[in-house]
Amino acid sequence: MDVGVRIMPPKSKTALAPPRLSLPLLLLLTSTEAFSPPPPLAIGRTSLSCLLSVSSSSYSTTTSTTGGNDVIDDVDLLVIGGGISGLAAAITASEASALATTTSTTTTRQSLPSPRPPSVMLLESSDDLGGRVRTDVTADGYVLDRGFAVFVEDYPSSRRLLDYGALELGRFEPGALVRLRRYDDSDDADDDGVHGGRYYFASLSDPLRRPHSALETIFSSVCGTLDKLRLVPLFLTVLTGTVEGLFDMDDVDAKTCLREKYGLSREFVDAFFAPFIEGIYLTSLENISSRMLHFVMKMFAGGYASLPRGGMRTIVDQLKNRAIGLGVDVRYGGGGGGGEFVVRFDSRGHGTTARTVRARSVVIATDVDAANGLLMGTNGLIGGGGVTAADDGSSSSSSPTPGVGSLASLPPRCSVGCLYYGFPSPAPILDPVLILNGEGRRDPSHRNTMEYPINNVCFPSRVQQGHAPVGYELCCVSILENALVGHGNDIDSLDKSVRRQLSTWFSEYASDIIDECGWIRKGSYLIDNAQPANYHRGGGVDDVVMCANVHGGRDCSTFRGVLLPRGIYVCGDHMATSTLNGALESGVNAGDAAARFVLTGSQC
Repeated sequence: MDVGVRIMPPKSKTALAPPRLSLPLLLLLTSTEAFSPPPPLAIGRTSLSCLLSVSSSSYSTTTSTTGGNDVIDDVDLLVIGGGISGLAAAITASEASALATTTSTTTTRQSLPSPRPPSVMLLESSDDLGGRVRTDVTADGYVLDRGFAVFVEDYPSSRRLLDYGALELGRFEPGALVRLRRYDDSDDADDDGVHGGRYYFASLSDPLRRPHSALETIFSSVCGTLDKLRLVPLFLTVLTGTVEGLFDMDDVDAKTCLREKYGLSREFVDAFFAPFIEGIYLTSLENISSRMLHFVMKMFAGGYASLPRGGMRTIVDQLKNRAIGLGVDVRYGGGGGGGEFVVRFDSRGHGTTARTVRARSVVIATDVDAANGLLMGTNGLIGGGGVTAADDGSSSSSSPTPGVGSLASLPPRCSVGCLYYGFPSPAPILDPVLILNGEGRRDPSHRNTMEYPINNVCFPSRVQQGHAPVGYELCCVSILENALVGHGNDIDSLDKSVRRQLSTWFSEYASDIIDECGWIRKGSYLIDNAQPANYHRGGGVDDVVMCANVHGGRDCSTFRGVLLPRGIYVCGDHMATSTLNGALESGVNAGDAAARFVLTGSQC
């Protein structure tokens, strides 16, 4: 995501101006004698000695005075950040480099600076890889993803990088159950939960992939006849259009798109699209890009949502094993060995007492906050004098740029909460289906509020039996930011409200749900920085927010609209789309660019 950057008209890409003498926070780019060609990558004539410190708790920048006790690692490419994007970058760079090196040894060795495959190191500040994609397994065998997530099988970048067979995917049913309140029942009517009364569950299925449910969908009370007819243009748009075409459409907020472009009723939008799309992008429809709405609808219409056996962590493990198999040197900062690292691109500095990594090129694969902190102070990124890049990769140095600005100017990140409950079989709902809180169509206070916090529910053990011990089930409840704020992020208070609401949804299980020894809380997660924003209600030229809604990813040699020094690249979902696909896609872009730079010295 990019903030405070003037978007310039397209021009040819130009080189960065020479840096000023003072760069307090910088990844330094000059070559060392340990490296063979390309020639020295000096951005200026002055020898600089500022260092980047990767500590065990976070990524930070620092200056350092020197000593002569360095433990030095020389690498061609350093990837900072071991999340999904960092792993994708390391894999892509390693594969591209290995292929190019193999080709050079069988044709003309002179076409490359060295016959050996370039070395790649990946630094992770914590004690494990995965970033925001993590899974915990309890001592008694429950599999808990840190925040409810599904794997969307139709994501293009996933298909390129992952072995689906090895993931042993369990699929959700296409469609959803929607928790509704009857229009014709008064507030004092009896509520007997599942079997009728004031509240009930209605099914909305995909008749193309579940033909036997077509009649059920036609008569579903989730939406009226007119809404069903108005869904046709939406599905035609996403099914017949290309992904590129969907992202070329005018961008408005998702609520405006659904209500005005497709003419869907407020009741239908509040009952289905609000809990469904907001559960994916973790914010209100007013803050979701219509491009992202079309994209995710296309992915769900064409493929399945699923869960890997062993949780989302299985994806990370597959990428990690592939990276290590390609020779990537993975180092950890927190408990996994390696301690503190100082990354330096200047061999003419005088050393430091910390472990030092000297690298020819760097990929910064962190979230937007950490990337911003690492790059602030680099010439061209603060206070003008640099080159401004447009979204299409073009650039201009004709006028000063406001630069990356301060962390306070970054666009918002989306928060989410997730509570898990374990209990003896059977589950209240036996089908592997997502359950949406559609009660908001009658009363908005019945969703994402302090008293009614639930946005959606599922039973992962019905999708993947291994997510719970034999004879037991697992329930996952997702809560969005408004409800979290209402409870002051107090898990115990939130737990009580969730139990009360669940007990009305599944009245036959009410006593067990309320009893903390019946449905046992197996895990709870409050994730402040779960996802970057993908839509911004824009302001003036100096108030541009580059959100995570760019298919194909932004130019990885830029950050927040400003060109980076040669050899530095940035990736992450904030540089593409706020999806797993965006994280992978952005990592592939940066890995490709870094490999070309290391092998040929050209900035792509």
